[in-house]
Amino acid sequence: MNKIFKIIIISCILIFVLSVSGSLIYYYVFFRPEIEKAEIRLQEEKQRVEEQQKKNEEIKIEQEKQEKEIKEVLNKEYLAKCLDEAYQNYAKDLDDVFKTYIENWNAECKRLGLAPDSALPNKLAESLNESYKTEVGRMDIAYENAKKDCYNFWSD
Repeated sequence: MNKIFKIIIISCILIFVLSVSGSLIYYYVFFRPEIEKAEIRLQEEKQRVEEQQKKNEEIKIEQEKQEKEIKEVLNKEYLAKCLDEAYQNYAKDLDDVFKTYIENWNAECKRLGLAPDSALPNKLAESLNESYKTEVGRMDIAYENAKKDCYNFWSD
């Protein structure tokens, strides 16, 4: 019995040693390399994600830059249109004021029995000239205000 018992113990120890050896071989030959490969894949994926985020950020910055440039160009165009419109209105208003001045002058000539565009008495001529200058001054102020409005609205 002692011999059988020794054989069983040796067999158990041998089985235990083989099991431990097999486990170590499996761990170091199969399992551990897969873990390392998975870690490498994870690092590569992280690197790809970081590179993609960097590219996306660069694209976003470039798009914002282009949008800003487009906005600046459009603002310049709209400013030019606004200023042109303000000038056209100013020129039309000045023309209207001058026409009214001439009409008033000729109406006074007709009232006094004179031919159109005749010389009027000094006081009456000064009064009409003063009214004309006042209206022109009012138009100048309105034009300057319109230009300021254009610059305030279309400049950054």
